[in-house]
Amino acid sequence: MPLKSDFGLPVLAELLRSSQWRFDAALTLVTTPNAPSGRGYATAELNKLCQAQRGVVILDEAYVDFADDNALALALKYPHVIVARTFSKAYSLCFQRVGYFVGHPDLIAALHKMRDSYNVNGLGQIAAEATLDHLDFYRANFRKIIATREKLSRELTKLGFRVLPSQTNFILAQPPEFPAKEWLQKLRDRKILVRWFSAPEVRNYLRITIGTAAEAAALVRAARAILKA
Repeated sequence: MPLKSDFGLPVLAELLRSSQWRFDAALTLVTTPNAPSGRGYATAELNKLCQAQRGVVILDEAYVDFADDNALALALKYPHVIVARTFSKAYSLCFQRVGYFVGHPDLIAALHKMRDSYNVNGLGQIAAEATLDHLDFYRANFRKIIATREKLSRELTKLGFRVLPSQTNFILAQPPEFPAKEWLQKLRDRKILVRWFSAPEVRNYLRITIGTAAEAAALVRAARAILKA
């Protein structure tokens, strides 16, 4: 089911009118916040969808640590809703492949039946536990990333970029004057690495990961130089 042009979720009334949407689907998956747009979805909005779906609903919250809202309460409220989270993004443990589900005991029990006996290796478990012992450090880092994201969005907007609101550790920005694919190469020529996707829905945008404040400043300087060239 396609998202709206602004990457928002279709409202329930639109889904009811659509022949593409099935409320009796065995499994419904929603990425919230969304990738690659960065768009966040309000819990109230997701609640309506969860109420309407009759099958299992998975809310993938891989980027939720950078968002203003989360849907964990829905996994505790509805027996058919699971929230999926990971240590790969905000906690930088992507190489350890540690993630988890929160949901009704019956759903979790069903997942236990199909998972491999050693689906998370020992080092990954130790790393995840160490992460949980230092949440203050990580939460401070989340705040830095969010602050850098907001500042970078403002600076790029001043340069003529159309920056979509983000609830993740990256932004989706439509650059001015040149196609996004040309910007990709022009930035690479200046040692700035961003991402570009050829899919029709996002080919006019650059996906820019939020790094340090110094890296964001370097991107802004490079963009300013490109526009002046």
